[in-house]
Amino acid sequence: MFVEIFPRLANLLSFVALGAAFLLTLRGSLTAQVRTFAFQSFVLAALAGAVAAFAGSLELLGVAVVLAVLKGLIIPRVLHRAVTNIGLHRAAAPYLGAPAALTVCGALVGVAFYVMGPVAASNPLPTADAIPLAFAGVLVGFFVTVNRRRALTQILGFLVLENSIFLLALLCTYGVPFIVEMGVFLDVLVAVLILEVFTYRIKENFDSTEVDRMETLRG
Repeated sequence: MFVEIFPRLANLLSFVALGAAFLLTLRGSLTAQVRTFAFQSFVLAALAGAVAAFAGSLELLGVAVVLAVLKGLIIPRVLHRAVTNIGLHRAAAPYLGAPAALTVCGALVGVAFYVMGPVAASNPLPTADAIPLAFAGVLVGFFVTVNRRRALTQILGFLVLENSIFLLALLCTYGVPFIVEMGVFLDVLVAVLILEVFTYRIKENFDSTEVDRMETLRG
């Protein structure tokens, strides 16, 4: 029974993860953006658990648990602390407004399906049909990173990008070895902690975390 519904479950969870990336482009509250990232991380953890059950991989099940704890609980808590301490509960307006951003994201999804369609068609795994969705998440995450003005929201864009890369690896190969994933997760956690410190320093020195305002202070 589970073998029959597994491909559809993988497609559904991949679509929900991509939808969370789209939602991040629309949320105006930093707290809501952090919650959206946490929700996406839990969706990915659920998908990793489903793939682990289908493949009978205890290592991948461990990755799913660590993903849920680290990206669903610990990193969002760090980001919530940063939002509270900096006192920025409202995200600055992005470079592109919501209608234009959604148009760009929609175009990126089209590009992803055009580029990854042949790859999905040649992949025999039952998760192959969701590969374009994962690649679309990579493109949307990159777009969110460059479209945001504040350092904290750019961190969120980077995290969504990293989530989508994990999703792509999960769908294409059922994940990478456990020790490699743990190294990546540790690197992400350290990067978030360092970026949190940098964000505090930016706020203290420039009284703003908007990147374009800091650029006007050069020279």
